[in-house]
Amino acid sequence: MSIETVVVHPLVLLSVVDHYNRIDKVSSQRRVVGILLGSRRKGVLDVSNSFAVPFDEDEKDSDVYFLDHDYLECMYAMFKKVKREGEDCRMVSHRPEAPL
Repeated sequence: MSIETVVVHPLVLLSVVDHYNRIDKVSSQRRVVGILLGSRRKGVLDVSNSFAVPFDEDEKDSDVYFLDHDYLECMYAMFKKVKREGEDCRMVSHRPEAPL
């Protein structure tokens, strides 16, 4: 089934922008990584929540980065306990050369 419409809740937008602004002030990293949570039904992807994932970039190759898998698994397990029926999990990354 293809996705025809994407609905992003305001909380998700606020969380992504807030995380990006916080990282920009305290780190030289120009990228943020996070998880989007939501559901997909009848061609509509409904993104209702999100969380940031800590990571480190390779000093020699900025295309290589390492996620904190323990944190990711812990947060995913916590969200899974309270998730609504049909919620799914997808990863997104903002690259420095891509428009926000």
